[in-house]
Amino acid sequence: MAVRKETAAAEQATVEEPATKTAAEEKKFPIEKLAANCRKLFGVSSSTFAGATAGMTGKYSVAEMKAHIEKWGRTEAK
Repeated sequence: MAVRKETAAAEQATVEEPATKTAAEEKKFPIEKLAANCRKLFGVSSSTFAGATAGMTGKYSVAEMKAHIEKWGRTEAK
C-alpha cells in the first residue's frame, strides 16, 4: 500500500505545467472586437467597457484588457 502512494506521488510530480504565454506572445485584438465581446470576455456591460476604454485605440490581448478594466474599476471617481 505504501508503494502505491509513493508511485502516485511520483507520477503527479512529473506532470509538467503547460507553458504560459508572455504578454508579447498573446494574440492581440482590435479594441472594437474586444468591445463586441466584452460581456463574454470580461463580464462587464458595453457601457462599462466604453467607460474603461475611453480614448484608447489599438490592439490589446484579452489579459491586458482584463487587467486594465479591473484597474479602472478600482479607481475612485473624480
